[in-house]
Parts: sequence; C-alpha cells; structure tokens
Amino acid sequence: MITDFYEFCFHAGLAVLFAGLLGLERSIKNKPVGVRTFMMVALGSACFTMITLNFAASTVAEVESAISIDPTRVIQGIIGGIGFLGAGAIMSNSNGEGMVRGMGTGAAVWTVGAIGVACGLGYLWEAGFVAAVALAILTIASWLENRAQDIGNKMDASNNE
Repeated sequence: MITDFYEFCFHAGLAVLFAGLLGLERSIKNKPVGVRTFMMVALGSACFTMITLNFAASTVAEVESAISIDPTRVIQGIIGGIGFLGAGAIMSNSNGEGMVRGMGTGAAVWTVGAIGVACGLGYLWEAGFVAAVALAILTIASWLENRAQDIGNKMDASNNE
C-alpha cells in the first residue's frame, strides 16, 4: 500500500494535532517538554513510518526478491530514539537530591511517538483513542496527585500542632 501525498499530509496532520493536545497539557503545567517537542516527535514518527512503508511497497513492486525489507525495523528505531528523548526529559530534571522528576513527561513523549506511528500506519481512530486516553491520564492523575499532596500537607500540619 503506497500512501499518496494527500493521505500522507492528512495522517501527519492528525499526528501533530493529537500530539499537540498532549503537549499543550504539559505546557499548561509548566513541564520541561511541551507542545513543540510533542508535535515534532509525532510528526517525525508518522513520517518515518509512512516513508518506510512507501519505500518498501515501491521497492517490492519494482524488484521482486533482490532486496529484503523489514519496515518494522524503522518502528524499532523510532521507539529507541524516543526513549532517548524521554530519558533526557527525566535526567534534566534531576535535582541531585535523589529525586527523579519528569517521568510523566518522558512517558508522554514515548506515547506521542506511538501516536505518530499509528497515524503513519493509517490507524487514525486508534491514534485518536490513545491521545484521548493519554490526555485523560495526564489530567486526572495530576488532579489526584494534587489532592493527595493537599491531604498529606494537612495531615503533617495537624501532626505538628
């Protein structure tokens, strides 16, 4: 299956849109990685995936058995590269006090890569679902963490009285 130019643009555009929503949530919360990075990761993931699939389809059509092509290797490379970006988000937040920070953002960057790959493969509904669930997780989990911290602070205050 070769993706034509308009389909390519549509899939890439949806990857950027879905990732932008997640990046916006991170930016609103002043997290170290935000809208631009999320959008670029999804765009790159979608484009690498579609270009690889197009290349594999066109090569197989031209040369029957002379070349062995495995498009899943590109997806493996995308996952590794995004893991590297996510690790950078985590490590850049270490404050030297033994606390690890940025795990949520690192995981979100990794998820955005999955959204980009899904869009690149044409799984647009699935990509939208993943984006919606990820946004819900980031929003609800943050709210729950803030409530838990408020409760902990109140308990500490009452114990100190």
